Amino acid sequence: MIILTIERENLLKFLDELKREAEIVAPVQRLGGATFAEIKDISEVNFLEGNPLSSAKQFFFPQTDELFQFRKGVFSFKVEAKRKRRILFGIRPCDLAALEFSDRFFSREHGGYEDIYYWFRRRNTILIGINCLRPEESCFCFLCGSGPFARRGYDLQLTPLENSYLVEVASSQGEKLVSTYSDFFSPASPGDKREKEILEEKLEGKFSHKRVELKKVTSRLLEDGFSGAVIENEFWEEIGNRCLDCGGCNYICPTCTCFSILDKADRNIEVGERMRIWDSCNFSGFTRMASGANPGANKRDRIKRRFFCKLLYSQENQSLLGCVGCGRCWKVCYTDIDISKVASEIQQK
Repeated sequence: MIILTIERENLLKFLDELKREAEIVAPVQRLGGATFAEIKDISEVNFLEGNPLSSAKQFFFPQTDELFQFRKGVFSFKVEAKRKRRILFGIRPCDLAALEFSDRFFSREHGGYEDIYYWFRRRNTILIGINCLRPEESCFCFLCGSGPFARRGYDLQLTPLENSYLVEVASSQGEKLVSTYSDFFSPASPGDKREKEILEEKLEGKFSHKRVELKKVTSRLLEDGFSGAVIENEFWEEIGNRCLDCGGCNYICPTCTCFSILDKADRNIEVGERMRIWDSCNFSGFTRMASGANPGANKRDRIKRRFFCKLLYSQENQSLLGCVGCGRCWKVCYTDIDISKVASEIQQK
């Protein structure tokens, strides 16, 4: 792996040069907090310590996405116009792990079909991540193996040092970037690499308040799935009674990939479009069938399925944990449902 450094004052200059040839998406400050957005001016980039509340998922799997149009029985499939390359800057390790999860979900290996809409955007994007030095109270990426330092999934990964950024290059696209703009970079010294190691060692202690052995949690859920005798219904009932069915945890989650299909048409149903829209497994209508039967009518069962999906089913289907420990779901939950606390309670069952 190529390891370089870039001076802090040169980083914005580097991004400014990239903006001439690519669309730059980065954390920016908006009313209500930081979010990922396309920047118009390089001064908009927000070098915040934590994660934006919204993840970068929306740039690959939009909340509303037109799949095709129809007119009197003739279908025209949406073809993305050739667009500038996109560079996603400032993505954190947990969101990189979430993208790996989405890659598997939308890949041919998962269901025999590659989602062309997702992969067009994904292949057109270069990822420049930043390792985390100050995890928030809601973070538990360390327990999920997704942070606070990234191991894979990036093209360039930055680690803030005292006077510069350490830059790790992990792909041919990343190599091309640092080669094209080589004036901004310098070879990393042994001292730079050691400084990164020390930062990583110090961070481990910051997660000491959240000690959950996820292998034990998975084992308990698997055992309960077979016997139904490990976790009492009252446990899920209590969490279900607190849940407001708002769907906020699903929409804010970087790994939630559930969607519904909606046809929008004119009054005569001659002209219209088919849309893919985000859905939530917490909604009572999520599993409702055309006959009216609904295996998920009970809120207790819906909340149970959500946690089984995140902590068990995802590993069976994608061979990855469906939770990356970003803590966003807890942040937006009005009734303080914290997945790390739920996992800890399951472990003790």
